[in-house]
Amino acid sequence: MLRTMRGPILILVLALAVGPASAVPPAESLAAWEAAAQYISGLPEGFNGVKGDVLKAKLDAGEQIFVLDVRQPNEFAGGFIEGAVNVPVREVPKALDRLPQDKSAPIVVVCASAVRSGYVAMALSFKGYANVKHLSAGYVAGWEKAGYPVKR
Repeated sequence: MLRTMRGPILILVLALAVGPASAVPPAESLAAWEAAAQYISGLPEGFNGVKGDVLKAKLDAGEQIFVLDVRQPNEFAGGFIEGAVNVPVREVPKALDRLPQDKSAPIVVVCASAVRSGYVAMALSFKGYANVKHLSAGYVAGWEKAGYPVKR
């Protein structure tokens, strides 16, 4: 009997998962989409990334840039950009007090390969930080392999 019920059960599960075609998304989803759409349409040339050579030049010139490293502590311990503050990606929402209080201060978010840092840079932009970028090639390729100074 269970074997003959598989088809109808599968259809019911799919219908529940997909929902009715006329379903209206909740207001929160629309607001989130509108914020994301506004963010995407206003992206500058080069998006929100900065190359390692540009970041190094700015740091060498003495620019005050808050470097937020969102890798895990064991990754961070293996090497990091001098002065970087380590807040693992999942802890960033609870650690906003560790970021500059001036939301226009320059922030560069770093992770190993530029995936986590891209997410955090976007989330911080949604939160009102106006000058956030991420290390576009990531720490490994965009900094360490390029031969730039590493602290341990």
